[in-house]
Amino acid sequence: MKRIILGSLFFASIAVVSVSEATPDYAVRFNNISCTSCHYNPTGGGPLKHNGKLFQGRWFETAPLEIQNYLSANFRALAYFPEKAKTTKGGMGVMSGSVALHAPLSEKKDTFLVIENNFAGFSAAPLRDTYLLYNFNKDGVYSWYESLLVGRFRAPFGIVTDEHRTYTRFQTGTRWYDFETGMMFSGTPSSKLHYDIALVNGKNFSGQTLNPGQSEQWGQIVNLRYMPSFYLFGVSASNYKTTQAPDSRALSLYSIVSLARVNNLIMPATVKLEYSQAQGFNSILNQGFASDPNYVTAVQNSKSQAILARIDWLLTNKITLTYKFDWLTPDMDFPADVYDRHGVGVRWAISANTNLLARTELARATQPSESVKTGQLAQNATFFILEAIF
Repeated sequence: MKRIILGSLFFASIAVVSVSEATPDYAVRFNNISCTSCHYNPTGGGPLKHNGKLFQGRWFETAPLEIQNYLSANFRALAYFPEKAKTTKGGMGVMSGSVALHAPLSEKKDTFLVIENNFAGFSAAPLRDTYLLYNFNKDGVYSWYESLLVGRFRAPFGIVTDEHRTYTRFQTGTRWYDFETGMMFSGTPSSKLHYDIALVNGKNFSGQTLNPGQSEQWGQIVNLRYMPSFYLFGVSASNYKTTQAPDSRALSLYSIVSLARVNNLIMPATVKLEYSQAQGFNSILNQGFASDPNYVTAVQNSKSQAILARIDWLLTNKITLTYKFDWLTPDMDFPADVYDRHGVGVRWAISANTNLLARTELARATQPSESVKTGQLAQNATFFILEAIF
C-alpha cells in the first residue's frame, strides 16, 4: 500500500515505459504534469528515478535491485511478421539491450549525471540518454525555472512514445531512437503548466564526433503543455538550420484525455490525439517504410502531415487493450497519396519489470508505386514485443 501511495503522489508525465510504449496517460489520470517526479529527463522517457520504479512495480513484489537509484537496464525483443514475409524484413531480433548509470554529483542532489548505452540491440542510437542535469528546485516545487540539461536527449516534441512505428513520430524525426545534442531549459510554474526550450546542434545529431560545417547547423525546439483538469493540451514546434539541405521544421498539436479520471469504473480509458505538420523529414521513408525510392526522392522536401488517434482501455491492473489509428500524407500538395493503418492489440504486465505486447495492424497505401507492397507502410503486420526494464 505504501508503494502505491508513493507512486500515485509522485507519478509524472511518462511514469512507466511499458512495452514499447511510453505512457503519458498516467500524467493526466493522476494529475501530475511534472515528468521529473519519476524521470531524470524533464520531458519524460529514459531512466526512472526511485519513485518511478516504485510506481512501475506497484502491483507486484519487487527486489532491491529493481528500485535502487544508480542503475537501469532496458531489454526489448521483437518478433515481426509482415504481410510480404518472403521479400521484406521480418522475423525475430533484439531491439534494445541498454544499461544506464545515473548518480547525483552533489550532496544536495541537485546535479545528476546520466549515461545510457545501447550495446546489445539494433544499431540505431548506441548512445542514448547521456547528459548532465542541474535542478534549480527540489522535486515538487513549482517554478518557471526547473532544470537545465546539457548533452544528448530526446526531443521535447509531441506525445512522447517509445514506438517508432507511429507516423507522427517518424514524420517529425522524433522516434524513440532519435536524439538531439545540445541544451534544454525546462520549467513547471504551476500544477497545470510545463514548458521546454531546447537549443540543439543540427538535426538528430549524435554528438559522438565532429563534422565539417556542424558548428553552423542549429535547431530550436519549443514544447508547451497545459493540463487544467482530466485533459491535457500541448503544442510543440521545431526548426533546424542546415548547411547542405533546406531548413527542416515541424509542428505538433496534441491532446490526452483521461476518461478514467472522470469515472474509473465506467470508462477506464485514455484517449490520445495528435496532428502534426513537417517539412524536411521525408527521407526517413527510405528506411524501409516506403516501397519506391524514387517516390521518396520526389517528396523528400515536401510538406507532410500526420494524425494519431489512440484509445487504451485498462481491462485489469495488468492488462490493457489498445486501438490505434495512424494516417500520413507525405506531400500535402497531393492529398490523394495517403498511408493509413488500423491496429488492435493487448499489453500484459507479466511482472513489475516484464511486459508483453501483441498487435495486429491493417495498412492501406494509395500511392500507385505502393502496389508492390515492399515497404512497411503498405503492409499488414503482426508483431510481439517482450520487454524487461528496471
